[in-house]
Amino acid sequence: MAKTIRVILADDHALVLDGLKLHLADTSDIEVVATANDGEALLSAIEIHRPDVIITDLMMAGMDGFAVLEQIRQRNLPVRVLVLTALADGQALQRVVELEADGIVLKTEPSRQMIEAIRQVAGGQVVYPRAVHNWLLRRASRHQAATDADPTHALSDREKEVLAHIAQGKTNQEIASTLHLSENTVKYYLKNVYQKLQVHNRTEAARIYLKGKETDS
Repeated sequence: MAKTIRVILADDHALVLDGLKLHLADTSDIEVVATANDGEALLSAIEIHRPDVIITDLMMAGMDGFAVLEQIRQRNLPVRVLVLTALADGQALQRVVELEADGIVLKTEPSRQMIEAIRQVAGGQVVYPRAVHNWLLRRASRHQAATDADPTHALSDREKEVLAHIAQGKTNQEIASTLHLSENTVKYYLKNVYQKLQVHNRTEAARIYLKGKETDS
């Protein structure tokens, strides 16, 4: 007998949650163990219920889906994340991809695609719609030349901010205070900077940043 996939649903619209539960009630291998209407409630539910998969909207009141994804990655919570969203703009997709969501389903897709995506994500696959794949390919092509010339182009806006402060010689605590972030969040962005720039310490990262500034000028 196949293992039941335990899921938590998160959306700040009750009608959406009711509709999702209705669709999933017809499946024999997916069980909704909890619902949440904001990010903080979702994180609490994850700690309590330990689901296999969460299905979350991005735009929610209070803590949004982006912040939830960030917290899940920082805490290394053992849960797969499927983003269910109506957003299809490049900036939102970029943030979702950078935060390593395990799957994306657009709300315009039929419910059967969401159900299949839940099963695939629970099985360890990464599931992005064709539209997202196409956008990623276009983005990669556009940025390839720029990245070759200046590797900081691969960084997100927030990662660039952190890198700029590193180049000024600031500590993690000082950066956290300036950007109104926790030190753990700064460390998370710093780790991403090191990985993307392929460096191992602050000095190497700062050198690349300053070299890029010299090129710009």
